[in-house]
Amino acid sequence: MKKLLSITACILILLAGCNQENTPKEPGKIEAPAAPMTSYVPIFVSGNEAGPFSIIRLDTTNLLGYQARSGTMNLMEAVTDHPDLMGYIVINKVYSFGPDRYVLIVSTGENGRSCPATTYAISFDTKNEYVDGATGIDGCAEALDSLAEGNKLTIKKDGAATVIYNGVIK
Repeated sequence: MKKLLSITACILILLAGCNQENTPKEPGKIEAPAAPMTSYVPIFVSGNEAGPFSIIRLDTTNLLGYQARSGTMNLMEAVTDHPDLMGYIVINKVYSFGPDRYVLIVSTGENGRSCPATTYAISFDTKNEYVDGATGIDGCAEALDSLAEGNKLTIKKDGAATVIYNGVIK
């Protein structure tokens, strides 16, 4: 009797999986990846610090620091070609996505640039201690808006919006 119930349950599960429509995707349409159980959590920014990140001011430059196992890392080295030309760095916002993934939004005053504030989004993996992606935020305004909804983070200045899914910038 138990064997008959088990076989019946397996058949019902298989049939339920076959009852899905197989519709083709529209060409050119970008779909959001499936949302994991994790969502973005804003991290409090206090002056020059936010979570495990801090601005380190030196005589000739500024660093966006993270205290790694091997010493202090300057995250801006993975973002710009000339991290030594940072006139200033400001941490605008930081979001965590799970226990070991962060997205930082930072503005910089890079010497010689025409924009008053160049803004970057940086994704950082604290488990493996490296910057796994970075992108510039479109626009020259100093003000920016961000909205976190589940696994989607939208960042906007006066240009086009930047959307980041699952805490990773690709």
